[in-house]
Amino acid sequence: MSHERMLETLWHRRAKAFREEALPYFRYMGQSGFPAFMSLFIISSAIGYINLIRDVPADFPIAAVGITALTLVLCWSPLRTWLVAGDAVFLMPREAEMSGYLRLSFRYNTIACSLLAAVVFLLYLPIYLQGPAVNGGWALAVIAVVMKAVNIWGAWRERRMTWPGMRRLLRLLRWVITALIIAAWLTSLLWQAAGFTVLLCALYGLLYRLPSKHRLPWERLIDEEARTRKRYYVFFGLFIDVPTLPSSIAKRPYIAWLLRAVRYTSRNTFVYLYTASLLRTEMGGMIIRLLFLGCLIIYWFAEAVSLSGYGSILVFFIFMGLIAVQLSGLRHVHRYSVWKHVYPLPEKQRIEQFLKVDRLAMLVCTSLLWLFAALPLALSGVYMPSLVSAALALAYLAIRPRRLRKKLVLDEDED
Repeated sequence: MSHERMLETLWHRRAKAFREEALPYFRYMGQSGFPAFMSLFIISSAIGYINLIRDVPADFPIAAVGITALTLVLCWSPLRTWLVAGDAVFLMPREAEMSGYLRLSFRYNTIACSLLAAVVFLLYLPIYLQGPAVNGGWALAVIAVVMKAVNIWGAWRERRMTWPGMRRLLRLLRWVITALIIAAWLTSLLWQAAGFTVLLCALYGLLYRLPSKHRLPWERLIDEEARTRKRYYVFFGLFIDVPTLPSSIAKRPYIAWLLRAVRYTSRNTFVYLYTASLLRTEMGGMIIRLLFLGCLIIYWFAEAVSLSGYGSILVFFIFMGLIAVQLSGLRHVHRYSVWKHVYPLPEKQRIEQFLKVDRLAMLVCTSLLWLFAALPLALSGVYMPSLVSAALALAYLAIRPRRLRKKLVLDEDED
């Protein structure tokens, strides 16, 4: 058997091992009620979508929705290689024979991403065709396929770049160019959009030839695989205890200043600890992204007064629930830390101080989401959905600490 064939076998073996490793956690997730929540989310979304395409409002932002949705799915190009830290030593001598191994990774990820892009495109197409539809559905489908291929190629070139700053800059440029091209095809005539696309793609290709590149970016691929595995385990950790993985810390200076609002005293030890963990860990980044996306989508639904204003309220509760699920995982961040038993910390205050951080974070996120629904609805003269949602949200915020306290006490008993 050739060395390249052996590496392909190694890829299949590692992919199978990860599936077998993750399968039990999916069973635990199924027992938690999360699938029921997702089923409710899908059914509610389907009802709202059907009502929308039956009667698209005249002021519905068809182009803006298309640019946002298609840019996200066309630009997102992950790459699972199953590489681990030791491969930088043991597989690097076989770098010239890694083409078959990487081809399997590209095929695996391209199929999954393309299916997601196809679903989003097909969901958007009926909305697009009820608007001006300047270039028709087939032209839009062709350019979507082309842009997906270009983004997969561009993402791989970015991974190979030597300098992280240049890689981030060109990634941002790739997303901006994709959004501009989609905007051109949604709003301009065929020949104008085609000329604009050729011009931007030519500029894009020239820029990607300039930076120096690795032949195979081992460390970057290993880091990306580690981050992907960690995201899986962070998600599984919401339902069952999972193996501890190294945590990644982000400074986030745009929000880190909030830590200065916490008084640096012994009675605020766990308030400071959990606030810092929330602001600096990957969980905080996920909540920030959910908050930003939720505010944007809620605003669109509220501005269009979809379903007499209750469409935005439905989206409000969906994103409120997603943020609540993410925030619940904060209680596991320091559950197995040794230093809690080494330093003289006020352990009895931990639960109450955690609940204080959770309560404040949930209140801030809920208030922001609610404002992006209430203000546009108020400008349209619709008030009842906002009042109903505010009452239900306050009821949930009042009940949540009691439920979390029971879970924290149960966690302590298990430890």
